[in-house]
Amino acid sequence: MKKIIIGLVVTLIMSFLYFYQSPILSTGEAINKAEKYFLNPPEEWKNSISFNDLEEIPPESISVNLAQKQGYWNEITNNMKWEVTIKYTGQELTIVMDAYTGEFINLYGPLN
Repeated sequence: MKKIIIGLVVTLIMSFLYFYQSPILSTGEAINKAEKYFLNPPEEWKNSISFNDLEEIPPESISVNLAQKQGYWNEITNNMKWEVTIKYTGQELTIVMDAYTGEFINLYGPLN
């Protein structure tokens, strides 16, 4: 009986540690997701950002920063976010997304 309980506790601890420290997206994956957000924007973005004649974003116009999310709980758990800045036609657009899932968080740039 003890072996079963110990095995169950170890399994639960290992599962918790895996989900607690989820793997962070690589830089390349973050850039690909940001480029998808950029090239296929929601309708509300299309009115304020010019996407005409933009087929591919040159690599030298992209900068990537891995930063910690703000907030007390995020600091305790060390939650991170990707900030991908894309420079095009004299404008800078920064797309902020979750570092673990790639979900869109915010947009800084021409809209602000």
